[in-house]
Amino acid sequence: MEVEEFVPPPECPVFEPSWEEFQDPLGYIAKIRPIAEKSGICKIRPPPDWQPPFSVELDTFRFTPRIQRLNELETLRCRQEDRVFLPFLIEIYLE
Repeated sequence: MEVEEFVPPPECPVFEPSWEEFQDPLGYIAKIRPIAEKSGICKIRPPPDWQPPFSVELDTFRFTPRIQRLNELETLRCRQEDRVFLPFLIEIYLE
């Protein structure tokens, strides 16, 4: 099998709208859509002084934190033989 040299993909189009163009962000996206669709992706850099509104209502926003057991994640990546062997190894170590 012959290995071909990596050819990087072309850069995506980058749009830098003026403040006036960006007053209606969805309208601006609709305007540039035909250009962006040709490459399948684009980057839009908003005007430097644009500050998006905070979209979370702090008084009512709640989330449930979860515990991430890192030792269990490591075990999931192991082969089946290792999953059987690890408890045995821990048992020997603790004796």
